[in-house]
Amino acid sequence: MVVEQERAGSESEVERRNFRAWVAHQAFYRIGWQFKMEATMIAGLVSFLSDSAKIIGVYSTASSVGRWVGPVFTTPWIDRSPSKKRCLMWLWGAAVFCWAVGTLTLWTPLTADRTRTLWWFFIWYTLFFTFLGAVGVAQGALLGKIVRAERRGAALSRTHTLSGPPNLIAILVVWALVRHGWFPAPRNYALAFSITTLLFVLAGVGIASAREKPTDGRQSAAGFRKRLSYAGRMLRTNRDFRLLMWVQLAMGFGGAALSFYTAYGRQAGSIHESSVVLATVLQVLLQTITSSWLGNVADRKGNRIVICWMLLIEALTPVSAVLAATLFPGSPAFLIVYCLVGARFPLFQLLVNYLLEIVPEEDQALALGVINMRLAVTMPAPLLFGAVVDWAGYAVAMLVAAGILAGSAVMALFLREPRVVG
Repeated sequence: MVVEQERAGSESEVERRNFRAWVAHQAFYRIGWQFKMEATMIAGLVSFLSDSAKIIGVYSTASSVGRWVGPVFTTPWIDRSPSKKRCLMWLWGAAVFCWAVGTLTLWTPLTADRTRTLWWFFIWYTLFFTFLGAVGVAQGALLGKIVRAERRGAALSRTHTLSGPPNLIAILVVWALVRHGWFPAPRNYALAFSITTLLFVLAGVGIASAREKPTDGRQSAAGFRKRLSYAGRMLRTNRDFRLLMWVQLAMGFGGAALSFYTAYGRQAGSIHESSVVLATVLQVLLQTITSSWLGNVADRKGNRIVICWMLLIEALTPVSAVLAATLFPGSPAFLIVYCLVGARFPLFQLLVNYLLEIVPEEDQALALGVINMRLAVTMPAPLLFGAVVDWAGYAVAMLVAAGILAGSAVMALFLREPRVVG
């Protein structure tokens, strides 16, 4: 009896340690991400270097391709490995290295040639997302092993409660520097991306303290053909997994609008160099509020219901862009778009949390990899979106995206809640 009590106490301490390690990893990761968000900072940099909506689509497509290619080549390794943490550390290191090299480019005289800078940064940007796609699989697989399902929403809330205030203070400091002209474009982006690099390094240090119980890899899933065959059976036999994939496919197509909000705001006369950082501040503020609150709600009420509400906000975001640009051109009203983008931020982690609940632990890495691989069909979405913008204008493209995202919200209503909730 004493031995069992000591063992239970030891396991409880390990759980607390792992919870803190995961929160630290995610907090530094999320703070760092604010300084390179696609909807504001990346879109701002690309639109500064090029006036073409198609180029914005090329960058967005590159991130989608990377998120697909990475899991294709690394999911078998992660699936077989007894230590998901070791996989995550290697992949995280590679991703941070690529981002650091791309950032250094923006500090050099190379930036005098905008076209050359655009494509040189594009190379490292693509490599970063290639490794980041693999990181997502390793992160999800490790989360499924070290944090209980009933505590994953709390981890999300704790992450953003801790990261929110430092996020806002740091971004406001950068904004003040930019407004005083000390870091004119593109040096303002170089400064922000350098902060991202430092915080990404700290995120790696944070997860290094996690303790993971090694598991035996499943040799039956080692081969590429066998892995695809097994994944096919998972999709046929698991209704919610199959429906979740369709929800995310619709999100992938409709979400192509994200990279174009800043360019649309520039065209409407509402977004300028200084207001890009203000938009980031508003996005982070709403993201912090909703994530800190809704993570705990998901633990109490289940992930499904919160996902449905977040998808509704996702669908309303491009509609708000059209209304603001059409009815209030040149006014700060367009900033509501970034508030909605921030408000729906918990959606992506809650989708992962839901997936981890509807598949067994031994299948989680494979399931995460399958979702990413199936999303390959959405890779041309930003290019198509850019083409629609050039052909019919931003308003038409945004309304098309809103319709697709509304479809994903309707499909999510048919997902089943996998656990009993109060």
